[in-house]
Amino acid sequence: MIRKPLLILAFAGLLLAAFSPVGQAQREGRPIEEEQEKTQGRAAIRVAVDQIRVDVTVQDKDGNLIGGLGQEHFKLYEDKVEQEITYFTPVEAPMTAILITEYSSVIPWDWLYEAWNATYLFAEQMRPEDWVAAVAYDIRPEILVDFTQNKAEVFNALRRLNTPAFRESNLYDALWDVLDRIEELDNKVAIILISSGLDTFSKKNLDETLDKVRKSNAVIYPVSLGGNSRARYDQNYSTSTRMDLYQADAVLKALSKYTGGQAFFPRFVQAHPGIFQTISLLLRNQYALGYISSNTNKDGKLRKIKVEVVADIDGDGKPDKKFKVQNREGYVVEKAG
Repeated sequence: MIRKPLLILAFAGLLLAAFSPVGQAQREGRPIEEEQEKTQGRAAIRVAVDQIRVDVTVQDKDGNLIGGLGQEHFKLYEDKVEQEITYFTPVEAPMTAILITEYSSVIPWDWLYEAWNATYLFAEQMRPEDWVAAVAYDIRPEILVDFTQNKAEVFNALRRLNTPAFRESNLYDALWDVLDRIEELDNKVAIILISSGLDTFSKKNLDETLDKVRKSNAVIYPVSLGGNSRARYDQNYSTSTRMDLYQADAVLKALSKYTGGQAFFPRFVQAHPGIFQTISLLLRNQYALGYISSNTNKDGKLRKIKVEVVADIDGDGKPDKKFKVQNREGYVVEKAG
């Protein structure tokens, strides 16, 4: 692949922030707090300099999204110490997403078809107000299309996925490249990662990549490739191949866990439409919580975040206990000095 510079990842965030109510408040010299209760979705991403934002999705035991919750229904803990929630808003917003797809000859042809098919199905989920960019990777990442609200542009870019050029699949380097480009954005960005989870030749290792992911503001939704052929031909794989694939699955699960996303391992391509519909719903229906950490130490360590929901949804007078709450695992505080 030929790599070209990414021009709009930073531009899109700056443009959206500049025209948001928060951006307007800053230009007019008014406190940001004046706009906090008025803004929802993309404009409400950054609410205070020292405030930690945690985006949360809440589902019942059957996977149905739970709406209508208030701040009083949430408890937030950092390293098992309860924190005061200083900002809260339901978020029903368009999505800002980067589609990253593996397209390397290191994976079998049927996995490539699965990746190609999945990219188109995800693009079909776009709504007119959504922003989507697309990146493909083999030995290096290539930006197929910068952020656009034009679905036709995304489809045209995906047509460039034809015959893979390299037998390397550098997932870790691709993630680093994308995360580097979006780290200055105030906007929360979702990464939809269509990948086997394998990495063959990256300069970055797994530990470095997971540390980078923890520090990012992105939420990652991996969709695994090759589920059907792996189920049919598992007995034909060598022990080392099986171990590589098990590790690849563990990597995809870790990427989602650390960022508050969700990993999917479809057995059949027919499951893809439902998966992307689920991702779309998760991205559009969340709660944004903010807090200022009671731990003022600038020690450069990982702070773990846990969110609990206490609410009586079924109306029996008792708090329900079987909520599925998703949020990023934590964040790494900057080290002093």
